[in-house]
Amino acid sequence: MRYLLVAAIMIACPAMLRSQVYQNDAGSKAKHFLYEVKQINEFFERFNNDTASYIREIYRDKGVKFRVQRPALIRSLFNTETRQWNKSTVDSFVTNALQVEMPNKRRFYGGNWYAEASSLFEYNGETIVIPIILAIDTDDRNRSKWLIVGVKADMLAAESNNVKGVKIASPEKFISPAGHSNYFIEFSRVFDDKASLAAYFDPLFFNTRHGAAFYNAVQSGHARFISVKELKFHFLQVRNYIFTVEQFKRETLNSGWLINTLRTASISEKESFRKTLLGR
Repeated sequence: MRYLLVAAIMIACPAMLRSQVYQNDAGSKAKHFLYEVKQINEFFERFNNDTASYIREIYRDKGVKFRVQRPALIRSLFNTETRQWNKSTVDSFVTNALQVEMPNKRRFYGGNWYAEASSLFEYNGETIVIPIILAIDTDDRNRSKWLIVGVKADMLAAESNNVKGVKIASPEKFISPAGHSNYFIEFSRVFDDKASLAAYFDPLFFNTRHGAAFYNAVQSGHARFISVKELKFHFLQVRNYIFTVEQFKRETLNSGWLINTLRTASISEKESFRKTLLGR
């Protein structure tokens, strides 16, 4: 129970987390496991101060009242180990963030956030990195899935930029809405499914700068998927801000999925960011 009280104090005072390396004992490991933001879904829970969050469940199980307020929880989601943050910028961001609810168990959809999966492909005998951009798509029955909405693939310029005979997507072919939790391991299945390949792409993808070239490279077998090297998430929901969340695997309490970049952005700047991200 003592480690819960210590963890609560540290969440309320994020500066205390910097360089706090956990020791090799049961109590310290438990505290690290509790504090680490293990999944992006857990990031959402803390950002929203969700009453059904994992961290609150642990406190309830131990009979300890969880007293940390949402502003402190949001501040604890910054990477303070390798980044320094301007206090006034963070204060302004937190104020605006309190007006926003991130995706959650009840509402895992909506625009304004994207996954960026930097993926390894074998192409022309070399291993290359192609960032693949995905967004959550939800139908009129509230069924969600990930769709590929953009790529950054200048290296595929030699591929045909025309797509012919693309079949309309089949509803039973999709990327799981939980695919991000395992670094989109199902990309292997997706990119091998040549007959239904178009089902995994947003229709507007083929109008992006490198969309057709990427599709043709995968469809022809010129580009062969190996694995996802790195995963990050971009969020545009908070008024006046864009922020990116990345995973930090380290033996400190300030670890897991954390905010690593934060920039101010007007509505027009957000649209420009979106167009650049999607390659439109």
